[in-house]
Parts: sequence; structure tokens; C-alpha cells
Amino acid sequence: MDMSVSAAVRRIIDSDPSLKECVSRGIVNYSQLARHIKPWVDTLVGSESSLQAIKMAIARYTPGRDHLGHPRRRILEVIAKSSVELRSGVGLVTSYSRGLQRVGKDLESLAEKSRLFLLLSGLKTFTIVVDEELLDPITEKLGEYAIKTYKGQAALIVVSPEEIISTPGVVAYLTGVLAKEGINLTQIESIHTDTILILEERQAPKALETLYKAIRLARQQVLGGAE
Repeated sequence: MDMSVSAAVRRIIDSDPSLKECVSRGIVNYSQLARHIKPWVDTLVGSESSLQAIKMAIARYTPGRDHLGHPRRRILEVIAKSSVELRSGVGLVTSYSRGLQRVGKDLESLAEKSRLFLLLSGLKTFTIVVDEELLDPITEKLGEYAIKTYKGQAALIVVSPEEIISTPGVVAYLTGVLAKEGINLTQIESIHTDTILILEERQAPKALETLYKAIRLARQQVLGGAE
């Protein structure tokens, strides 16, 4: 169904998270963007639209046009109060649920020995995250139930204030800034105020610096540069 230019522009911007953030922060050239999205606007509107009308619709786009935007500001406030640390030498194994019977008695010992221990349970599988040197014995016990092992991993642990529990979008923001740098995550887990990101160890330095920059930027925007 045909729609107004304003509604068409809103739909296009809302469908692209990166574009939405740039427009909300006022860091996009309205004229260039208007020319870029004009073919899609014309299709949605059902007729030829003027560049000036598209440009005005972009300028009037409301989310985030106030100071940082309320939803985004809440996210940045959480990020600004967060810290991040790196744990290297991590491994993980994913197994079918039946394998838990074979290793259940070893979990307490693993938790005591390992600098990092996570047990993540799905509907039909579970994953154990431990120090890499502890991975082979547990994988051997799982036997045919083991699905996949990952060695050469690292864990980035983002420690946030309790507001993260009631603030939607924080984890998406963190994973988003990493994705923009081409950093892939093997596993993600959120435990109370900790967000644990498992990734290949070779990408860990870049990922750590990326998160440091995100935290520094959030502090500059929200806390006036406080460190």
C-alpha cells in the first residue's frame, strides 16, 4: 500500500540499525542520504518524490534527535559505568544433553580448578567453558556425545552496573560494535551484571581495544569525559 514520503523514510531508516543510529546522532549528510534512498522511497510512495521532501523527512526523523535520545542514552549510561577484562587460554565443548550424566560429578572439581567456568544449557545440548588445559579430559569423558570443541579461545568479561538488567539493548550494542570491526563471537552469556563474550584468542586484542573505545566514548558522551 502506498504511503507518505515521511512514512516511507521512517520505514527505511528504522529497518537499518546502523543508519538509524547515524541519523539519530546527526552525523549523516541529509542531502546525500536523500539521494541514496530515493529509489526505495519512490517505490514505497508509489510515485516520484522530490529530494527536498525526502531530505525534510530525514531531518524530522524523531528517535534520538533529543540529547542522545532516551533509549540510546540509557544504553550509553550503562556502558559508561562498565569495565572489561580479558581471560585468555579458554576452551569450550558442546555436547548432547545425555552427556551430562557422564561429567556431572566432575563439574564441581572443574569449577574449582578453572579460572573461568561456565555451564550453558540449551534444549538438547549444553556447553562447558573452561581453561583450555582442562578441555581434553572432559571431552574424552563425553565421548560420542561431544559435538564440537573449540580451543584457542578467549573470554571478554564486561562488568556492568545493575541497571543493565532493566535496560534493553546493551548486549546488542556491545556485540554490534564488535561486529562492525569484523569480530565474530563463538559464545555469548549474560550472568546477572556480567556479559561474557567468547571469541578466538587471535581476535581478543582487537576486541578488547574496541570495547575500551566504546566505553571511553560512552563516558565522554554521558559523563562529560569522566574516566
